[in-house]
Amino acid sequence: MEKNFTRRHEIGATISSAVSTLSPEKLGRTAKIYLRVLKPRETVLLTLIGLCTAIVAGDGSPPLGRFLLAAVTIILGSGGTNGLTNYLDRHVDARMQRTQHRVLPSRLIYPPEKALVWAASLVALALALALYLHPYAFIAGSVGVAAGLIARKTWATHFLGSFSSCGPVLVGWFAINPEVNSTIAFLALVIILWLPIHVWNLMISSEGDYLRAGVNIFPLNHGMALTGRISVVLSLLLYAASLSLYVAGGFGWIYFVAANIGGVLMVRATLQMLHTRDKAAAYRAFKTSAYPFLGLTFLSLCADVWLRMAL
Repeated sequence: MEKNFTRRHEIGATISSAVSTLSPEKLGRTAKIYLRVLKPRETVLLTLIGLCTAIVAGDGSPPLGRFLLAAVTIILGSGGTNGLTNYLDRHVDARMQRTQHRVLPSRLIYPPEKALVWAASLVALALALALYLHPYAFIAGSVGVAAGLIARKTWATHFLGSFSSCGPVLVGWFAINPEVNSTIAFLALVIILWLPIHVWNLMISSEGDYLRAGVNIFPLNHGMALTGRISVVLSLLLYAASLSLYVAGGFGWIYFVAANIGGVLMVRATLQMLHTRDKAAAYRAFKTSAYPFLGLTFLSLCADVWLRMAL
């Protein structure tokens, strides 16, 4: 009798533990942690530019089914790739003050291979969807993922990162329009010129943090003066590419105004960084390059296309 009671008590405790594990509160916390490892802010920005590109590719009104499928593909691919880079960078992140509280260094997901499986599964699903949408979308997605993972924390990281960041744009375009034309070429060029300004100025603003973590790659090993000069040149080229997109894509006044505002903001921010050689100015250039420039640029493309549809 006592054995039966003990056995029932153990079963009850096991069931209670399982129910506790599956409680909505705990499931919610776990879901948030697994979303955090995908770098939500970066994923949202990449998804935004990919979806805006899909809208432009569809002349403002892409087929709803393909657009939604492209959206899922871009979200999964961008988030999964970001999760993989978090896994690869986890040891460096643990040594940096700016990143030591990320999910993997904090052991909120442990062992880290759980995050690897999670992120890799998202990427695999995204690539399968991309292949269904169009072979060009699959190729663009595959190259984007590979470029984002190769040579982490080396001199080549950010050059490859430029091509990786083109992934959502190219997938969004080819999912709707398989034609390669000057519009998508200049959209990709904007991303390629934008990425180094975005990342290098963040690195300069946190120079000591990176060096203490043992990361001594460009631009950290060449100083603020050279980084500032290169950033100014890139921002001028970026401005020119944005205006070239206006001509090549046949866009209207909304995009023209936004391209000039964004271009001026970027040139001004990089000039300030070069003039002051101040880490706060470098951080402002980094922040300016995100939504004030990139977000404005791609959202204005959609607004421009929609206005033409309405007229």
